[in-house]
Amino acid sequence: MLFILTCSSALILMGCASTPEKLQGAEYYYAEGKKSFEKNRCMEATEHFQRLVSNFPGSQRVPEAQYMLAESFYCSADYVNAVFEYQRLIDIYPASDRLEEAQYKIGESNYQQMRNPQLDQKETYETLKAFRNFIEEHPTSPKVEMARKRIIECRENLAEKLYEAAYLYQRQGYLEAARISYSDLLRDYIDTTWYHRTLFNLGKIARDLDDIENAVRYWKEVLRDSEDDRLRSEVEKALYKLNETAG
Repeated sequence: MLFILTCSSALILMGCASTPEKLQGAEYYYAEGKKSFEKNRCMEATEHFQRLVSNFPGSQRVPEAQYMLAESFYCSADYVNAVFEYQRLIDIYPASDRLEEAQYKIGESNYQQMRNPQLDQKETYETLKAFRNFIEEHPTSPKVEMARKRIIECRENLAEKLYEAAYLYQRQGYLEAARISYSDLLRDYIDTTWYHRTLFNLGKIARDLDDIENAVRYWKEVLRDSEDDRLRSEVEKALYKLNETAG
């Protein structure tokens, strides 16, 4: 008898435990999501907004909830899902008044995932693309200035990545491979801080290949245009040694 009662009690408890949670209304999940977000309970907020978006597709709250879902992922530093949800807002609700902010935040979400220049630069390219698209779509936005700054950072990273690869070739004695990589940098990243350092190294390669005319040409351009005093000093020493050797 005791065994039967125990089993019956267990079955009742299991039945209670498996009872699905009663679905609340769209307004309830919207209000709870906003409340959680304002208290910085980001993951909790994503749950509320996700329930609204998934279960009440016809609600007038859905476009704003979709935006807040993306914001909640961004708040929780889940930048991959943030990008996905911001893009979903843009694709499904193109008339949303949150469109500008969503497009900007796609750039910021990718920016937060950027890696050191020594590592893979996939996220840097994605960031660059996102902010360029943002400026093209919203040229009068007050966020354009920051978007341009982000673009500069991205280009600096990509230039450094290419510079480090070229410099490695140079140190290993693969001068032609180094020269090609440096030349690519000059062509694609003329506006970065790596431009004049690249000219200096191209001058070194030209000198090592006995192409003195080009070595001098590269170095004189650095002296003429660079504002980096340390680099200019290195160039002056290199030219001095070159003149000594020639003399």
